[in-house]
Amino acid sequence: ISRVLDEQEAVQKRTFTKWINSHLAKHKPPLEVNDLFEDIKDGVKLLALLEVLSGQRLPCEQGRQLKRIHWVSNIGTALKFLEGRKSLYRGSPIKLVNIHATDVADGRPSIVLGLMWTIILYFQIEELTSNLPALQALSNSNSSVESTPGSETGSPPMKRKVVNKYPGNAKKALLRWVQSSAAQYHGIEVKDFGPSWRSGVAFESLVHAIRPDLVDMELVRRRGNRENLEEAFSLAENELGIPRLLDPEDVDVDKPDEKSIMTYVAQFLKHYPNPHSETDGHHDEREERKMLRELKVFLDQLERDVLRAQGAEGNLTDKYQAFKSFRVQYEMKKKQTDPLLQPVSRDGKLSVDQALVKQAWDRVSARLLEWHIHLDKSLPGPLGVIGAWLHRAEMALRDDIPIHHAHEETANVIHRKLEQHTEILKSLEPHRQTFQQIHRDRSVNGVPVPPEQLQDMAERFNFVSTSCHGHLIKMEFWEMKYRLLSFLFLAESKLKTWIIKYGRRDSVELLLQNYLTFIENYRFFDQYDIIFSALKQSAEVYVRSDSTIDEAEGVSRFLNETTAQWKHLALEVRSVRSMLEEVISNWDKYSSTVASLQAWLEDAELMLNQSETVKRDFFRNLSHWIQQHMDMNDAGNFLIETCDETVSRDLKQQLLLLNGRWRELFVKVKHYARADEVDKLRQDYHDGINTLKMFMDATDEKMTAPIQVSFLNVRAFTQDVEEIKHKVPAMEAACKAACRTAQLLTKDTPQEEVLQMNAVMASVKEQLNRCFLPILFSIHTFISYSTDSEGPVDFKQRCQELATFTHSCKKCLTVIERNHQSIQKIMNTSKTLQHMDMGLLQKRVGDLQAASQVRQKWRRHMEANSNLMKRFDESRIELEKVLKIAQTCFTERGNPEELLKKHTEFFGQLDQRVLNSFLKACDDLTDILPEQEQQSLQETVRKLHKHWKDIQTDAPFHLLRLKVEGERTKLSTCLQECQTEVTRENRHLASMGSERLIKEHRAFFRDKGPLSICEKRLQLMEELCQKLPEDDSTHQVMETARKDFAEVREEIDSTYLKLLQHQDKWKDYNARSDAELFIQYYVQTKLIKTRANDPRKYNQVKATIMVKLQEGNLSWLKARMAVLLEVCADSDGQRQASALSKLSTDFKNLLVSLIEVCAEKMILAVGDCVQFREEVQSTLDDLVQGQKESQAEVARILDSPTVREAQQLLLVYQQLLKRLKLKRRDVQQLMTRGQQLQAEEGVGDNLQQDLQCLESTLSKMEQNMDSQEQSLEVTLAAWQEFDSQQEAVLEFVSKARSTMERDMNFSSPESLAVELDQAKVSSVYFTEVHHMNTLSKRATEIQLGPKNKNLLVQQGRTLSEQVDQVESGLKKE
Repeated sequence: ISRVLDEQEAVQKRTFTKWINSHLAKHKPPLEVNDLFEDIKDGVKLLALLEVLSGQRLPCEQGRQLKRIHWVSNIGTALKFLEGRKSLYRGSPIKLVNIHATDVADGRPSIVLGLMWTIILYFQIEELTSNLPALQALSNSNSSVESTPGSETGSPPMKRKVVNKYPGNAKKALLRWVQSSAAQYHGIEVKDFGPSWRSGVAFESLVHAIRPDLVDMELVRRRGNRENLEEAFSLAENELGIPRLLDPEDVDVDKPDEKSIMTYVAQFLKHYPNPHSETDGHHDEREERKMLRELKVFLDQLERDVLRAQGAEGNLTDKYQAFKSFRVQYEMKKKQTDPLLQPVSRDGKLSVDQALVKQAWDRVSARLLEWHIHLDKSLPGPLGVIGAWLHRAEMALRDDIPIHHAHEETANVIHRKLEQHTEILKSLEPHRQTFQQIHRDRSVNGVPVPPEQLQDMAERFNFVSTSCHGHLIKMEFWEMKYRLLSFLFLAESKLKTWIIKYGRRDSVELLLQNYLTFIENYRFFDQYDIIFSALKQSAEVYVRSDSTIDEAEGVSRFLNETTAQWKHLALEVRSVRSMLEEVISNWDKYSSTVASLQAWLEDAELMLNQSETVKRDFFRNLSHWIQQHMDMNDAGNFLIETCDETVSRDLKQQLLLLNGRWRELFVKVKHYARADEVDKLRQDYHDGINTLKMFMDATDEKMTAPIQVSFLNVRAFTQDVEEIKHKVPAMEAACKAACRTAQLLTKDTPQEEVLQMNAVMASVKEQLNRCFLPILFSIHTFISYSTDSEGPVDFKQRCQELATFTHSCKKCLTVIERNHQSIQKIMNTSKTLQHMDMGLLQKRVGDLQAASQVRQKWRRHMEANSNLMKRFDESRIELEKVLKIAQTCFTERGNPEELLKKHTEFFGQLDQRVLNSFLKACDDLTDILPEQEQQSLQETVRKLHKHWKDIQTDAPFHLLRLKVEGERTKLSTCLQECQTEVTRENRHLASMGSERLIKEHRAFFRDKGPLSICEKRLQLMEELCQKLPEDDSTHQVMETARKDFAEVREEIDSTYLKLLQHQDKWKDYNARSDAELFIQYYVQTKLIKTRANDPRKYNQVKATIMVKLQEGNLSWLKARMAVLLEVCADSDGQRQASALSKLSTDFKNLLVSLIEVCAEKMILAVGDCVQFREEVQSTLDDLVQGQKESQAEVARILDSPTVREAQQLLLVYQQLLKRLKLKRRDVQQLMTRGQQLQAEEGVGDNLQQDLQCLESTLSKMEQNMDSQEQSLEVTLAAWQEFDSQQEAVLEFVSKARSTMERDMNFSSPESLAVELDQAKVSSVYFTEVHHMNTLSKRATEIQLGPKNKNLLVQQGRTLSEQVDQVESGLKKE
């Protein structure tokens, strides 16, 4: 699969590249794409392509040093342009699903190809196919994309122009064009844009349809694929001018790429002739308007008929039958005429006639819905409430999810709808229980319900019950989905505001602050984790509840795509901060360097007129300013690339001026740039020369000093020479450094000084190259070796070391020979060492050379043996590794299918050469080993060889076991499905009924169902087990599988038998076919008079008799019997059939008897009596209820918080009493009617007691209400008087307190008079004390409610305490 996808991707890349280049050739200047994934990254060629296709000018960032930020900006411009265009088919904006600017900038193949396909689809394929007049008929035929199910029952297909709405129509239109214009004329079947084109005949037919003279179709059918493809592509390119986007090898494959073929085929549309004329179009348009007017007349008449039928008299059953008749007409007509209401213009708008027809449809639909709701609400008792709720629940379940432009708004709307739907659907269980009881009884409190309406409600109830849970789960998933999309959209919009051309530093700093505020306050990354976690959880629940594979794949694909989108978004968002900080840093660097450089340039320009010494001093740090100048230019160039056009222009101008001033200055002073460096080099040079001279002087002194020849003096001299030898490398390095320094100083030093330095360096080198040092080293070597060879113990130790460390013998021997030659040379050249004897040393050297030759022979022999042993070990290790892996395969556990694939591949690649290599290495090694070791080697070989053969023998059996285990796993899964279905049927038997479960059982366990699959898998397992040895443990697995299958099969059969024998399916049948009940009815017709006292029994008798009289035959029972015979046991069917035959005879006799005794007349007479008693009972209930309401109103009055509110409630109470008193007239009329019924002969003898009860109840209620009204008036009057007196006392208390708290003033006669007046007022307080005592007593006497009574008593006590305080204060004064 991966290989096929890679091939298709490569074909798409080539095809799309050629298509793009064919359009970019029209660009000015012409452009070309070589590598699609790389060349499109910067967005420049993408925008050029869109300009050519649209004819519009698009803004584009261009330049040689474009950075990623500019790439993303260009690609974002292109994507925004595409999103702003509308699809010619849908009329809505083009949707770019999971195509982001950052992905295109990364060159991701799948994203780039998806973007290119979107451009090709909307700019070429849709544009060309939407303009095809030949598709007028195709777009509206029964087989078109827009046709609706069931359209074959409607009118013939209509020819008209239609702009299709749904995605994929362009592909269908292009395919139908090929089928109708080219393929059908040559008997070619083109089903798709894949394998149908492999032979090349379809391409040839397209060329023939345009130019018949170019192609011989008979010859084409006889040729091979490649020949046809090559000729078709060449003719299209050379004769028709169609660019060659495909090659024969791209199409002549098992699965040709669909998108590449569509891209190429669409180009033929430009050259195809137009077969239709404008006259046909005008004729079709007139015919269409005529059909729309006829449809409008039909709908208006249908609306009038619905209104007339809705207002007609009749029972509920007749009305529901009429409603269903109208609804069937409505649905059939709508299926037939739906194509007429498709938009005829590309902007998606309807014509005037279409708009009028649509309004008529909406009115009829609303009228039928209103009638349906009214019919359901008209059902008796709680069934009407259930009907109204059922409509609300259905509307909630069928409510479309509104998709808004803003994802956040969509999520909020879904959340509100989810709350509303949850509120509606939470009443499901209570209504279900009530409805199930009604459905079983077929009546509400004895009142029959239209069976057809009840059955329709049952089906609708079942739909609501089975759909509600999944609907709520789906709504939750969609809410979280749009929450995540909203979050990602917010992230993308924020990213677009951050990835821009920047301005000055302040604006960039504000942008960074905005970024940090958003990321930290919004908790950006944590917020995504929360939303995605909730979405993932809701998605898992949604996928489990919705078992469709497409939906699960869609959810998984959405999660994967959003995860990938988030990864790129998060990466881009995290990189924004570093980018903004880098911009700010460059602004800081640029600002500081520009300011300092400008100031320095001004000073430097003034310094040019100063003396050389001053200039040399000033420009000594010129290198620092060179670095500053470079930093300024780096920062400035970065800002020019990242900032907007205005800022970039200012920066360029400023840099141009500063760089010009710098260049003019630098040309004049650049030689000062190395002044400090030259001084430092000169100082380093002199220091190096002085060091070398000191070393030379010390060396000459030591080498020329006279030495007395003795062992100690030679040893000391040798140590000095050793010390000098160690210092020589450092001195040589110092000499080389001085040479390099002198060379560097050459450019900045006068010629005389250069000559002097060269002479000094030549002198130093000459001293270093003197020959006395090698001579001294040779002497030192001679002394050391001669000293070491003086003692035989040292020489013997050296030989032992050579024998022990054989690998270094050769090296040691070489050193010894070289040193020996050096000593001989020194002896020959030195006159002072001639007396030393070299014989012993020469003898030892000769012994060492002989021993070395022996060692070399032994070494060559050991190397040969070692190679054989190494090869044997390597082959043995490789063989053991293969055997170990094979043994691991035998014991490995896991998924049988994966293990089978893995182990089959391993054992198939098992190579015999591994074993052969090992055996050959063993044979070679045996030849060189001693006999005692050969036996052990042969034993090892036998064991490994036996292990290999065992693996080869067991491998096929192991693979068979894995196959059996895999089939066993699949069998267990199938058996589990069967077991689950059986469990479900047993669990839902009581709620769903056996009849429905039998049908579902048969559908599930059909011929090709899970049980049949289990049998096939069991048979396959048996075939595999036959190939295994009899003692293999897999046979036990097979036996277990047989046993499990037998158990499940037995349980399935028993469950099916149980369903067949279950009697619930006979419940309705038995309720209508009980022969004894009919006989009782015959007897009860004579006893109806006495049963008038029990309205419930009477209604049951009346309903049953009336139903049977209306039916008059047993057609329902017979039809029901035919259905039940298919889903019941044979014994039950035979028994019920004989009972039905007997029942038919009894029923005919019963009808004759009922007619003879005039049952209908008697039922009507007794019905009046029963109806009267029901009215009496209803009236009594109303009176009792009114009395209860009046009592409740009295309690509310007495518990009112204020007397004003109590008086208002008293008025309400009085109105209630008036309404109850008005009912007396109705009761009098009812009593008069009862007396008339008593006067009729034989009917109503027992009504006297009911009349007396009614009259006594009414009189008692009137007396109670009159006395209660008087009592309330007295109580409220006392309460109001208490409140007024309480206010007066409070006023007096307040005045008294103010008087006591005021200081007396006798400063004048007037003040004395005022004080006397206050004293008079105070005397009134003592009279108020007595009045307060009376008020407290009255508070306990007012008959209010417990709460108000306690409140009045408390208020009285409080007032009493306040008056007592005032009294005591006045007495003190």
